[in-house]
Amino acid sequence: MTIFLLYLFLFIVGSLSGWIIEVFFRRFFSAKKWVNPGFMKGPWLPLYGFGVIVMFTMCYLVVSFFPESMHFYNPLGGLFGHDYVSAPKVADLIPIALMWIGMVTLEFLAGLIFIKGFHVKLWDYSNLKGNVMGIICPLFNIIWLTVAVIFYYGINPFLYLGASKMYKFMFGDSGTGLNFGFIFVMGIAYGIMIWDFSTSIGLFARISKFSKESGIIEKYEAIKDRWEEINKDAKNKLFNGKEKHKRIDNTKLETLKEKIAESVYIDPEKEKDKDSNYDESGRPVKTD
Repeated sequence: MTIFLLYLFLFIVGSLSGWIIEVFFRRFFSAKKWVNPGFMKGPWLPLYGFGVIVMFTMCYLVVSFFPESMHFYNPLGGLFGHDYVSAPKVADLIPIALMWIGMVTLEFLAGLIFIKGFHVKLWDYSNLKGNVMGIICPLFNIIWLTVAVIFYYGINPFLYLGASKMYKFMFGDSGTGLNFGFIFVMGIAYGIMIWDFSTSIGLFARISKFSKESGIIEKYEAIKDRWEEINKDAKNKLFNGKEKHKRIDNTKLETLKEKIAESVYIDPEKEKDKDSNYDESGRPVKTD
């Protein structure tokens, strides 16, 4: 019960922190505008909550169950019950590697659930080389490795210290008490999150139904293939064979593209947006 409540605390802290990180990342690096990065309406991203739990647990398992003679990074002492103080060592590569693998796996599974279950992409790496279904890619795998390193060396020791203090706050110094006030507040927060999750699941179920009935996915694939064909033909006319020195009428080409888009897309203008996963209000694309 005590571990369960501690994990609930870590989950909600990770979800809130991840939401803040993603909001600023998309504002200044990807979408270039303020958007709500999650599928829920509230300020939380469960993926990051699970991510914090995965990384925290990986560190705990490795540090706690490997031989006592194998020291891991422990700058404050007392990390997971080990009193020694230790600087970075080669052995640290073990928990870092496990955290990295865990985060990449978590991202893939989460993305796959939404694509297969709701036909919605909350993120899309399709334009990056080496991507798998647009869910994971080498570039962001490197980013997750960087996150694992930062978490291990810069966050985990302090997170454990904070979690230990929170444990005492929730259960008292003896570990037998229970701070009902704090549990009540955390229960309200989880109640709101669960309600938000339930309503959002209903929303994306409607999106899934709409996408199947309207054939949006098939239309998207058709226009993408046709667009690639147009670009290939244009390059061939510009650089190959007898047409090498001929100029293509860009106006006619753009007109042709617009006609194809109009015949396939429900809203061709929306596809021109670089971050087409989101509407103008910053929410994932949805239907009434």
